[in-house]
Amino acid sequence: MILVVTVLDTTGIQPYIFGSNRLRENVGASYLVSQTKDEWVKEVLKDLQDDKNKNWKIQIPAQPEDKPHIEDGELTAELVYAGGGNTVLLFQTIDYAKEFTRKLSRKILEEAPGINLIAAHKEFEWNSKSEPLHQVIQNVMKNEVDRAKQQRVPSAPLLGLGVTTDCRSSRLVAVGISNEEQLWLKEC
Repeated sequence: MILVVTVLDTTGIQPYIFGSNRLRENVGASYLVSQTKDEWVKEVLKDLQDDKNKNWKIQIPAQPEDKPHIEDGELTAELVYAGGGNTVLLFQTIDYAKEFTRKLSRKILEEAPGINLIAAHKEFEWNSKSEPLHQVIQNVMKNEVDRAKQQRVPSAPLLGLGVTTDCRSSRLVAVGISNEEQLWLKEC
């Protein structure tokens, strides 16, 4: 049986949490970071399961012994672990993993802009002869997640868009108007 392991991680947590000198904002930012790795993951999984157009069956186990498991073939997704900075999920197909990641990314962008989510997906063979799940997860974290962190291009926040016009002669941004001739001054 081929399954997909998905490992979620976040980057830039310290600047996000401590981006303000107000304790209230630091606590709120810390809360949002914790939400991205646990509660919002569960919420997005439940939303996908509750969507009438989809045939998702999920398992968010309270105990490892809870049944069914994804290897039984009855589930679309299973939350394996959420905490300690990472979240690990198993999916039946890569398409399910990517759909989940899209929905979670959108939620994070809407609810907590500025948190950078890293998602790594890896297909693997699940059978008695394959490597253990913990080894697959360690390999994904060591290889794919670390590589994604290194290759990530830091994004600059879009602080706002000003209305600008360009200089008629240089095509650079105009910085003012000359009252004498009503000409746009150019930035040189």
